Amino acid sequence: MTDTKYNGWTNYETWNANLWIDNDWRMSEQIAMITGDYFGSYEDLDTITGLVAQDIKRMFIDRMPDIESGFFADVMNASFREVNFHEIARYYVEVEAEQLEDDKQESEAE
Repeated sequence: MTDTKYNGWTNYETWNANLWIDNDWRMSEQIAMITGDYFGSYEDLDTITGLVAQDIKRMFIDRMPDIESGFFADVMNASFREVNFHEIARYYVEVEAEQLEDDKQESEAE
């Protein structure tokens, strides 16, 4: 990640979304499993990243509370639009790619 606007992330909203993922073991594991599954089906990292980003965004939408229209709904929606799901997905894709490379090197060393 080359942009360091907020603790190494694009913005506060992206950092905060990733923080919630990291603090939710089930969600973090689910994203890691989805990412691994895409590595089994696709080779292009950009394609994998795009698919993972869509899945992460869908997970957050599924967890979004229903709020009647008004100020708080507007603020929540404005913040949600600022989350860079592609950046979060890229993080998970890079972690998975590194793990696969390490596994490959270990098996070649044996």
